[in-house]
Amino acid sequence: MTPLALKQRVQARDRLLLQAETVGQLLHEQVLGAFSRGEMAQAEAAIHQHDEQLRELTENLGIYQAELHAQADELADSHARTEALARRFAALFAGMPVACMLVSDKGELLEHNAKATRLLALSLRHATPRFLHRLVEATDFQDRVRPAFHEAQATGISALDGVTFFGEGGQHFVGDLHVARLTDSAASNDVAVQFVCAVIDRTEHLRDVAALADAAEALRKSEASLADAARLARTGGWELKLRPRALHWSAELRGLLELPADVPATLEALLGHCAPYDRAALAGAVAAAEQGRAFELEVDMHSASGQSLRVRAVGHAEVSDERVARVSGVLQDISTQHQVRQQLGDLTERLAIANDAGGIGVWDWDIAQGLLVFDHRLLKMLDLPTTPAGPLDEALRPQLIEAALPMLQAALSAAIADGAPLNVELQRVDSHGHERWLHVTGRAHTDPAGRAVRLIGCAWDSSPEHVALHLLAAKEAAESANRAKSAFLSRMSHELRTPLNAILGFSQLMRLEAAAGDLVLKPHRVGLIESAARHLLELVNEVLDVSRIESGKLELQLLPCDLAAVVGEALALMQPLADQRGVTLSKLLGTDAPGAALVVMGDRLRLKEVLINLLSNAVKYNVEGGRVVVTAQQRGQLVELLVSDTGRGLNARQLAGLFQPFDRLGAEGSGIEGSGMGLFVSRRFIELMGGHIEVESQVGHGTTVRLHLAMPA
Repeated sequence: MTPLALKQRVQARDRLLLQAETVGQLLHEQVLGAFSRGEMAQAEAAIHQHDEQLRELTENLGIYQAELHAQADELADSHARTEALARRFAALFAGMPVACMLVSDKGELLEHNAKATRLLALSLRHATPRFLHRLVEATDFQDRVRPAFHEAQATGISALDGVTFFGEGGQHFVGDLHVARLTDSAASNDVAVQFVCAVIDRTEHLRDVAALADAAEALRKSEASLADAARLARTGGWELKLRPRALHWSAELRGLLELPADVPATLEALLGHCAPYDRAALAGAVAAAEQGRAFELEVDMHSASGQSLRVRAVGHAEVSDERVARVSGVLQDISTQHQVRQQLGDLTERLAIANDAGGIGVWDWDIAQGLLVFDHRLLKMLDLPTTPAGPLDEALRPQLIEAALPMLQAALSAAIADGAPLNVELQRVDSHGHERWLHVTGRAHTDPAGRAVRLIGCAWDSSPEHVALHLLAAKEAAESANRAKSAFLSRMSHELRTPLNAILGFSQLMRLEAAAGDLVLKPHRVGLIESAARHLLELVNEVLDVSRIESGKLELQLLPCDLAAVVGEALALMQPLADQRGVTLSKLLGTDAPGAALVVMGDRLRLKEVLINLLSNAVKYNVEGGRVVVTAQQRGQLVELLVSDTGRGLNARQLAGLFQPFDRLGAEGSGIEGSGMGLFVSRRFIELMGGHIEVESQVGHGTTVRLHLAMPA
């Protein structure tokens, strides 16, 4: 009996007791009324009726009481069974291999097993109620989980897959949700509905499914790639099953031999496409494979259209239960490779002939094995009976001069370490003591790890090339010297002709006047003759200086010089010219210590000549009323001397032509005296004194010449 039926029985018993109390009260009222009226018979009848009713109620109560005792015993037994079932359910609930939760109709988590605790990262103690919707992705809960609970409430069970769960620890996973209603749907409305939810984590399953799909896709791609590779490599497979005997050809093999799909695959048909002289060899190889021996050979075949093919045939046996079950193999069209091999053989023969004709020797150095090989041409060139032992540099060491060995070792190190091409010219001495040249080239071969394991190259006697280069260089030097000599003579003749013409012209005028008896000494003519002669003397002196510089016969006396004194003397000499042109000369000489002198190492006379040249250019090519400033400052172990002017300046083309002898940079027609040799000689003088000279200029802003002079040690 159910608890509801028992409750109904108890309610019926209570109604009988209430009825008994009501009957007694009614009897009391009827008897008292009859006595008060003096109707004794009516009172007696009421008492008899009350006794009958009381007896009937007593009997009914006894029946109900017996039934209640029986039902109480049955309820106790049911309660015991329920407790046992509850204990078994609790044990089963706790030990389930999947996550289980007891959920109320409001979605509250009432209980959960250990698997759910781990899977959903649920804490064992939680102060506030926990609800299922906080463990499921919001969209999944609204669109799928809530309707699933309604379905389970109506039908008793529901299931979902692909639900996204969020554990309290922040982890998330995709799993299946199974919902089962615990409470009977026929229960009264006042009994709360509860659900058991089972959650199965499908993360690994989905990962395996994805991996399986990836593997299937990779297999499909691999098969497609193998098929493409077979087509590109012109390769076809075949398989011969022995029990029962049957031959299978791949589609690629049919395409290789141009066989239609309806042609039966037989060994006889395959052998029929072999050249007659190779048919027995292929048949014997297949027969040997049936006995368990693998084979590989090359045969000539032809396709169905008659095209000749060179084919590599490969086969092996597959053993099952210690017996050969099948023979598998591959046929590859190597016609192109066969043709290339033949061409390579021809090329090798022609290369050998060319090497013999050109005297080129070949060497091969196996670095990994430590083996070095010279071919017969290289051995003959080096006059060696056999290849020397050891690395290439050690093998060539006796042949090379001392300075050539480090060059070879450096080139070999670069080729081995960096893969750089080997290309080096080495000077050597042959067996007769004659100096010769050996040109060595080569390239490194590397393993899969990128390490050089082999060097292969060639070498030849490049002595004739060096002789030709020396002759060519000597010829070019002679031609260059001849051109320079012609240019020098041309410029020199032009520069010398101008003052000589002036001297000759005025001299002729004086002679003619003397012949006519009108000779009157004119000072300006004598001055012009003197000026032209002085200019001619300066030209000769500068040419002599250049000649001595170029020949190395110019001797300088490098001694400590007081730069301020030299600058002062040069300025004093240039002052008349500056006054004539209205140019202001000034100097600013600084030192690290007040009162200290700037001392430089140099030839005082030549240094003064350089300063006069620079100051002369600065004054002559300056503007009217311009300025020339000489400054000097110590810069570490050097003294920097600057000659700056406010002249017209030089453009980029003119700067590029500085320091060229006889090049006056377009000032030839300006009427300003000059030879174009000053800067050329000045730079050579400064260089011979251990310094250097630089020029900076800007059109319209003037020019600055910077000298760097060494100080005494």
